[in-house]
Amino acid sequence: MGLVATLLGLGLLPQPSIWAVPGAVISTGSDVSIFCRTPPGVTTLRLYHYGPYMKWFESTPEEAQEVFEFSLQYMTHISAGIYYCEYTKGGEWSQISDRLELVVTGVYMETPSLTVDSGPQGFPERNVTLLCHTHSPFNIFILCRDGNASFPQNCSHQSHSTFLISLVSPGHRRTYRCFASYEHSPSLWSLPSDPLKLSIPVSSTSNYRLENSIRLIMAIIIVLSLGVVLLDAWKSRREPMGPLESPKMRT
Repeated sequence: MGLVATLLGLGLLPQPSIWAVPGAVISTGSDVSIFCRTPPGVTTLRLYHYGPYMKWFESTPEEAQEVFEFSLQYMTHISAGIYYCEYTKGGEWSQISDRLELVVTGVYMETPSLTVDSGPQGFPERNVTLLCHTHSPFNIFILCRDGNASFPQNCSHQSHSTFLISLVSPGHRRTYRCFASYEHSPSLWSLPSDPLKLSIPVSSTSNYRLENSIRLIMAIIIVLSLGVVLLDAWKSRREPMGPLESPKMRT
């Protein structure tokens, strides 16, 4: 009843917050905890799971409890999917929380390979293309930077296996991994690829341009300083001279 009322816009209480520890992307067989935070004084809290089938977990607060923990052990494909939480207080249901998508990796036992195809050479900034290759006919590919897939903001999803990284400057250093999945089950991922360390060295061309920029800045400073000196000299020459004293006659 609570979720239905919320979807119909009848929930008036503030929405709770929801998050997962150690993160929202979990390998098969690992444990994860889902936390929901509510205002004080709630009567009941529910955690809803939209996966292969819908179910919910219910918790009754102890005294002034505001943070509720739900432990999920030995994650499998059944535990993956979308989670929401909501609560009741004073006989009213709250709004539902933002969605939390729990992803389980290693459901598909294939390990993708991640390779790099650099763009044109000799430019201080360029594009780099990464290729996530698989043998199975996956139609969703996920690239995670810094080798960390635990947080969604570190990953990008798309329907083809090539990832364009724009404006990679010399000195760029990052680690990437990729995963593969299917459109009909986006919360189930393959095993991760081996980490790919992308390091763009600082080229001699870049050093040469930096030195030229420094020389240009120094030349501008010298010219401006010289201009100030010449301007002061010109002003001093235009200042009027005082009256000359008449020579004194000797007697």
